[in-house]
Amino acid sequence: MRIAICVRTWGEIGGIGVYTRLLLPRLLDLDQRNEYIIFYENRAHMGEFEARDNVREVYVPTFGKLVQIRTWIWDQMTMPWYAKREGVDVIFHMKFAIPLFTKCKTVMVLHGTERFVYPEFHQRGDLWFFRTIYPQYLKRASAILADSENARRDVIQKLNLAPDKVKTVHLAGDPACRILHDEKLLAETRTKYKLPERFIVYVGHIYPGKNVGRLFKAFATVRKAYDIELVMAGGVRWRYQEDLDLLETLGIQDQVKRLGYVSVEEIVALYNLAEMTVFPSVYECFPAIPLDANACGCPVVTSRTGGTPESAGDAAEYVDPFNTQDIADAMCRVLSDPKLRRELVEKGFSNAHRFSWEKTAKETLAVLESLKAERLH
Repeated sequence: MRIAICVRTWGEIGGIGVYTRLLLPRLLDLDQRNEYIIFYENRAHMGEFEARDNVREVYVPTFGKLVQIRTWIWDQMTMPWYAKREGVDVIFHMKFAIPLFTKCKTVMVLHGTERFVYPEFHQRGDLWFFRTIYPQYLKRASAILADSENARRDVIQKLNLAPDKVKTVHLAGDPACRILHDEKLLAETRTKYKLPERFIVYVGHIYPGKNVGRLFKAFATVRKAYDIELVMAGGVRWRYQEDLDLLETLGIQDQVKRLGYVSVEEIVALYNLAEMTVFPSVYECFPAIPLDANACGCPVVTSRTGGTPESAGDAAEYVDPFNTQDIADAMCRVLSDPKLRRELVEKGFSNAHRFSWEKTAKETLAVLESLKAERLH
């Protein structure tokens, strides 16, 4: 079988870029039976897999000045034409898209259903796409890989999809996340960012769905009882100013340190140094942050909504993301109870080991090869 893998996300900084770079090498390591054609949007990324006998890398050019137009042309016109030229049997797109008009079997990834459940937290342009075009992708795809069972239920219910074509394939944490024994690296990170002796870490961007405003309010309550600071790793996206204005309103501007974008290795150091990580996002498909913190021995406080419990398992203190006091109480429990902290750390190591990118690759390959069986019938 000839499988096309569309990796126009290869260079992206965000979660889907990470998914692409972590899954694809393991999928190719696992499978020597099938042929793979890797389609790149950016010629500079080619060469990653040139040494593999069953892999061919192809640059598929883009056209158009606007990103949205350029992406649409690549997904719906240029890439399908190259797939036909290459005699492809299955097109696997690692972002939320498929070519709508192709004779190939198509597989796409359902990276989230947040826009269906809480549309008020998203931008209008995004919502138009997810209400019009995206459902067509989901309905026409031969198979859909859902990052969590919760996302699978969401999309089946909201779009009335055939249940047997939506498969749950859990993701995993970043393999770089671990306990650090390098005291020099930890000290360098603390010095570089002028980190306080005790701090809570939040990893993620700032926009409405991430619930940062309630995190700030909860932290202000915690500050009344504990001399601790909040360190934030990540950038801003949209509608963030209202949340940031709360820092001065609550009088905690000097106790909240915003680092902006931080490298993966430095995030690992932050998890190792922090008292806990707090991730009170309103609704996530399958967040990697609890797993990453688990692997670093960092206690987790997170929301009980969406697919987060599938990710965090029994290794987290769960909160109602809409209840500021609930978030504050959970943070205080972790800070005040050494036994609870030890339990969360121990359970965290076990929870992180439940998932691996090798397992994700194996389950992904099973779905791809099931389409070959369909063609034979």
